Amino acid sequence: MTFSMVRFQAIVKKEWKDAVKNPQILLLAALPILFALVFEGMADNRLDIISYPALLALSMTGAFTQSTMVCEEKEKHTLRVLMLSPATVAEILLGKSLLTALLTLVVMIISMIIVGFPVYHFAYLALMLLFSLVMFLSFGTIIGLLSRTVSESSIIGLPVLLIFVMGPFFAPDLGGDALVKIVDYLPTQQFMHALSALTEDGGFNEIKWNLLNIAVWTAASLVVCLVTYNKRRFDK
Repeated sequence: MTFSMVRFQAIVKKEWKDAVKNPQILLLAALPILFALVFEGMADNRLDIISYPALLALSMTGAFTQSTMVCEEKEKHTLRVLMLSPATVAEILLGKSLLTALLTLVVMIISMIIVGFPVYHFAYLALMLLFSLVMFLSFGTIIGLLSRTVSESSIIGLPVLLIFVMGPFFAPDLGGDALVKIVDYLPTQQFMHALSALTEDGGFNEIKWNLLNIAVWTAASLVVCLVTYNKRRFDK
C-alpha cells in the first residue's frame, strides 16, 4: 500500500485538534523551558546544567507527550479503529509523531538558547538531536501502546525519566564503578559526552563513538516500536 498524503494530513490534523485541547501536553511543553529559566543563572559553562533542559525536553515533551496522545486514543477506543483502517503503519506512526516532534524541537531550541549553549559544529549537534528525538518518540509510542490509560502511561514512563535523564547526573554520586559503567552505555550519557566534545570545538573523530551509540539505541527503539505496534494491532 502506497503512502497517502491525504490520510497522513488527516491524522496530523486530528492530532493537532486533540493536542490544543489537552492542558497536560501544554504543561509538558512548558516544564523544560521553566527549568531552563531556573538554570539560566547557574549554567556558568557547566555541561550538566546546559544539557539538562535539552534532555528534559526529549523525555517530557517528547516521550511523555507522545505516550499521552497514544493513550488518549486508546481510552477513546479510536486507536484500534485507526490501526485497522486502510492507513499504513508509516502514515499512522509519522502522523501521530509529527506534532510531538515539532513541539519537542521548538522546546529544545528555546531551552538551549536560554541556558546559553555554545554552538560548535551545528551539523553534528543537529544529527545528535535528530537521533535522540526519534529514539524518545519511539519510547513514548511504546509506553503508550503498552499502557491502558493516561495515568498508567505516566507510571510506566517515569522510569524513562529517572533512568535515561537522571541516571547520568546521579550515578557518579551514588558510588559504585559497575553502576557508572552501566550508565555510560545509556544514549543520554553518550549525548552528554558528545556535547562536551562539541563545546570544546571537537569534530567527528571526537564524537563518532557517541554518535554510534545513539544511532544503535535509535534503531533498536524503532524496531521495538514497530514490533509492539504490530502486536497491539491484532491483539483483542
